[in-house]
Amino acid sequence: MMGIDTKTTTTTVARRGYNFASSEYVSCFEGVPSADKDKLRTDAITYLDAFDIRSWYDRPVCSILNGERLLAPPSYLRITKDALDRPNGHQYHATPDQVDSLLDHVLNYRSTYADLRPEVRRIERKFLDEYAGLLIGNQCLDYSKQDGVTELEECIMANSAERKMNDLLFDDERTLRSLELGVPCAVLCRSHTTQHPYRWTELLVDLMVEEGIDAGMVTYLSCQLEDIIHITSRCAGRAGTLYTTCSRDLAKSIMSTYPDTISSTGGPNTLLTTEWTATVRDAIRTSASIESAGQCTALRHLVVPECVHLSDVESMFDDVEHVTSPVDALRRGTCDGVFDGHGGTSSPPPPPATASLVDGGGGGEEEGGGYAKHGRKDAYYRVGPALPSLENDEMNEYWRKVVVDVTNFLPADASTAATAAVGEGRLGAAVVDLSRWLNRHQPISLAVNARRAQVLELGRSLFEKTSLVVTTIGSTDAPDAPPAMTCQARPQDAECFGEFPPRKRMGEYTQFPVIIPSSTPSYGARYRDEYLRSRTLEDLDGTSCPVHAREWLSDIVDVTTRGYCVELVRYLCDATEENPKGGFGTGRTVLWGLQRPPILEGLRTLLRCGPSVSFDDLSSIFLLFYSTNARSQVELSVDGSNKDLLDKLMRHDLDSHVFKVVVEGDETLEHRLNEEQDDFYNIVRVHSSGKPFKMLGQFVSLYLPLGHIKSTRKNDEEFVKYFGQSEKWLKMA
Repeated sequence: MMGIDTKTTTTTVARRGYNFASSEYVSCFEGVPSADKDKLRTDAITYLDAFDIRSWYDRPVCSILNGERLLAPPSYLRITKDALDRPNGHQYHATPDQVDSLLDHVLNYRSTYADLRPEVRRIERKFLDEYAGLLIGNQCLDYSKQDGVTELEECIMANSAERKMNDLLFDDERTLRSLELGVPCAVLCRSHTTQHPYRWTELLVDLMVEEGIDAGMVTYLSCQLEDIIHITSRCAGRAGTLYTTCSRDLAKSIMSTYPDTISSTGGPNTLLTTEWTATVRDAIRTSASIESAGQCTALRHLVVPECVHLSDVESMFDDVEHVTSPVDALRRGTCDGVFDGHGGTSSPPPPPATASLVDGGGGGEEEGGGYAKHGRKDAYYRVGPALPSLENDEMNEYWRKVVVDVTNFLPADASTAATAAVGEGRLGAAVVDLSRWLNRHQPISLAVNARRAQVLELGRSLFEKTSLVVTTIGSTDAPDAPPAMTCQARPQDAECFGEFPPRKRMGEYTQFPVIIPSSTPSYGARYRDEYLRSRTLEDLDGTSCPVHAREWLSDIVDVTTRGYCVELVRYLCDATEENPKGGFGTGRTVLWGLQRPPILEGLRTLLRCGPSVSFDDLSSIFLLFYSTNARSQVELSVDGSNKDLLDKLMRHDLDSHVFKVVVEGDETLEHRLNEEQDDFYNIVRVHSSGKPFKMLGQFVSLYLPLGHIKSTRKNDEEFVKYFGQSEKWLKMA
């Protein structure tokens, strides 16, 4: 989906409620409605009982332009397929003339609306009530979604928070969030699982017309891939933000032709356990097979003691539940059944004939390794003592397949008193190695399991050394603190999560990382210069802004840049006044907020300032570190010819050595980066100003971690006290 017109998303307001972790952002979680899951399931089953698959053949998917369905000659008709590669309907691809008309509309349509919140929210209520069974049922039929009920429950509750964030954006699932603020939208078709998004869009347009909204506000592009690429590339820089959920490889391809892209991507979600208990095996199995591994937080990488072997992993998957269809799973209320031998994605390669399957045949795929297949279930795994070595730093997700890499490098006695000290011995070394691997490959989720007496220390060590958006702490021996899974997050309860690519390469995949919940239009919003020019240093009176940061701000020459930096520091003061914050759920114990980069010896963020980078250019990024407890984690690399910047840096760091400055040319820097690449959490090349000033929450997410950590124990006061004292939480200096 992409916004057609960006002019309606520029904001002039002073409020910061839509920015992550601000005091007003927190207030958006209050009064979140509950959902009747039993009714949702009943409505979905009623819809499925009456559904006739022939309707998806008789009324094909096609482009929708100004409310009209664009049919085409028979030569443009194709068969659509569901997530398991089974035929499920017809689709007309757009003709060349239709492609031209769609492109013209996307480029030239102008919204006359600034505020459609009343109309769109009435539509949304219909979607989430009257049409809830249809939404769940169509996801089941097209996406092979086993548990659309839980997803719609999350939608009903989290959308309430996002509506409030949109209200704050205006005063000061995603198409609706943009549409209600008057942003026209174009929905792009997919190469598979096309039916559900189209039926949703067609219904949305019909409901818009009932509300008196111009049908041109939403357009559906039913086009071949080359036509989609043609349209988006022609619109680059002239239309709004493109939102996509896809693999990292596809996100990189989209970004190469459409830079204003917000991508939700996955990553090798990891579970660590120091013991191989029955309850831990249950948690692993569910994490690995949830939605037949078609969920963004599904387990992909497992870390276990060295005493766990291939046969143990195989026997664990013996108990995977087989399901014949997603409809059957929905009726039974399961979410982790495995479909047998479907064609949704290709299976991973087997080990070469010469490799031993005892502990896996080893190595990454590029090294000739392969995966063992379970004898009776469609599940694949390999076991070895080394962390996965990924080709081009990418781990194949094998979407819709149950595939797990198992690293058995924890000491066998990791959970005993002799080695319980996390920072010592082989266990301590394993924690550091795993932390560096996680920082390099950046999964969404990490689950940590050990005996309760050890798991808080182990979990905090990993939490502080990494920057994952979701970390969950469970136990292997406490019944009231069950083992943690990777697939646990309720954004409606402030278990905020997001999809962050590897930090050093984020710009290859997305303009900003995705944070949930958030105000979708805020990703494309910008501050007006006249508002920023009205901000002064006096706006920081009464805040926790440190003196040295205020002195830095006073040296910024450009009034607009200074105003933006003042707003930035005000936001940081507000967001860190109480940090971490508590969650709103009752089933688990949650802490969340802004964080420092990983606290790992030698690891730092490098800011490169070339010959023409000014003090003003550097200020907004640098203040994130300089004004907070992250200031020792930044290094400035400055070209030796940039005397003006070096002189100003010297004045602000005179005799204190709070931050490191390296004076070097490009050639020396590149050599150092090659030699020390694992020592840099992020490498930022500072550019000259001139770009629009981004919303603060999105801007901060480019450089600082955020998210939540939780305990599976309810009301876990020990967890709150221990993790609340962690130095990882961002504070003003």
